[in-house]
Amino acid sequence: MIDILTRDVGGSWRAGMHHLRYRVFKQRLRWSVTAQDGLEVDRYDDLNPVYLIARDDDGTVDGCWRLLSTTGPYMLRDVFPNLLGDMAPPASPTILEGSRLCVAAPADTAGRVGGINRITSELFCALVEHCIAVGVREVLTVYDVRIARLLPRIGCRPTWQSGLHRIGPTLTLAGRFDTDGAALKQLQRHGGITGSVVRSAPWLHQEKVA
Repeated sequence: MIDILTRDVGGSWRAGMHHLRYRVFKQRLRWSVTAQDGLEVDRYDDLNPVYLIARDDDGTVDGCWRLLSTTGPYMLRDVFPNLLGDMAPPASPTILEGSRLCVAAPADTAGRVGGINRITSELFCALVEHCIAVGVREVLTVYDVRIARLLPRIGCRPTWQSGLHRIGPTLTLAGRFDTDGAALKQLQRHGGITGSVVRSAPWLHQEKVA
C-alpha cells in the first residue's frame, strides 16, 4: 500500500525516503546529485511537493515518487529543458511533474508480479488515483531507458515521449502521461491489482476514487 504525504507529516519516512534516494541515485546510478550524510535532498524538496511513499511492514521506505505542480519551478523545465525539444514547458494546475521515482528492489527479484516488482505497479496506480482525486489530467516525468522498457509491461504508455538524451552516464527521456480512469484500469490489469492501493492521503476524507 502507498501513503500520499507532504513534508508537514511527521515520522521517520522522510529520512527513509531521502536515504533510499541516496542509495538509488547517488550510489547505484551515480547521478550528480546533492548528497550529505547518506541522504539525497535537493531544492525541489523545499517547494511543498506531494510524495508517494511505499513502506514495508517494519516501516522501511522501499519506494517513493515526488510530485510537483507545473505552475511553479519543476525539474523538466528548469534542469532538463533540452528534453522538451520544441514543446513549450507546460504550466497548468492540471499537469504535475513526477520526479525522483525509485524502488529499493530490482524489478526481477522476489515480490514481483508478472516479472514486475509490485511496489512499482502500486506507485503508478497511486499516482493516477491521486491525480483523479485532485483533478490532475496529465503527468510529466523524466526517466531512463530502463524505465522506458518497463512502462509497456506495467500498462503505461506515454502520449508524448522525447528523443534520447545522455545526462551524465544515463540515457534519458521525458514523457507525458494521461491520468484518467482508463489509465488506472490499464495499470491495475497489468499489475494484477484490484481496488485502491492508497492507504492514506489528504483527500481520502473528502473524496473516494472510483
